[in-house]
Amino acid sequence: MRILVRSYLILVSAVIAVLMIGCSESSGDVDAVVSTSVAGTIGAQSNSEQQPPLSDKPPQTSIEPTAYCPDCQLVEVTGVVDGDTIDTSIGRVRFFGVDTPERGEECFTEATEFTRLLVGSQVRLEDGPRLEDTYGRRLAYVFDSQGNSIDVQLIAAGLAKSWTRDGQHRDILIELEESAKANRAGCLWAAHNSPSSSDYDPTGPDRDCGDFGTWKQANDFFIAAGGPDSDPHRLDSDHDGVPCQSLR
Repeated sequence: MRILVRSYLILVSAVIAVLMIGCSESSGDVDAVVSTSVAGTIGAQSNSEQQPPLSDKPPQTSIEPTAYCPDCQLVEVTGVVDGDTIDTSIGRVRFFGVDTPERGEECFTEATEFTRLLVGSQVRLEDGPRLEDTYGRRLAYVFDSQGNSIDVQLIAAGLAKSWTRDGQHRDILIELEESAKANRAGCLWAAHNSPSSSDYDPTGPDRDCGDFGTWKQANDFFIAAGGPDSDPHRLDSDHDGVPCQSLR
C-alpha cells in the first residue's frame, strides 16, 4: 500500500507541475507531458486501440497495485459535467468510486479541471455492483484510454473523497483517501488535521455509524467505549462483536 500511495503522490506532483507550466506552453505540448507523466508513473502500457472483449463476463481488473484496466469498455467522452460526472457516447456516467465537490463548494473548479485533463477524448468503464444511480445515470469506475484509474488519481490528488458504501474497489480507495488526508494532499486536505482521540471520545455525545469515515475509526471507538461487552452507542446492531459492518 505504501508503494501505491507513493506512486500516486509522485503522479500528483507531476500533473501539478504540468498545470503550472500550462500558461507558457501550447496545449498540445501540455497534453503530451500529461500523457507521459500519467502513463510513466503508473507504469501502464498503451492499449488505447484495443476493443472491449466480446464476453458476457466483466473484465478482470485490479486497482492495486497497477490501477490498470486496459480491457475495460472504451467509450468516447463528449463533455465534462464536474469532477465525478462526464458525458459519453453511451450517455452520462457518474464515477462509482468517488465523490467530488458540488458546484459552489470549495475545490469544485479544481476537481472539474483535473478530471477534464485526465479523461481526454476517451475513457474505459468498469461496472460496479450497481449499474445506475437514483438519477438514472450510468455508474462505473472510470479509467483513461490507456487503462489508468481516474478514481484513484482524483483521490490521490486530494480532489475527491472515496465512496464508502459498496463497490469492489471500495477498501483500497478508502485507504488511499486516508493517506491523502495524512499527507494533506490537494485542495481538500491542505488544511486537514487528523482527528485526535478527543474527537471520538466514547464518554461524549452519542455516536452512530454515519459519524465515522472508515470502519477502523468506528471499531477503535467501539473498543474504547467498552465493546463488544458493552455497546452504549449501539454500533453493533446484530451483536456479533463487529460494529458498523456497513463501513467494511
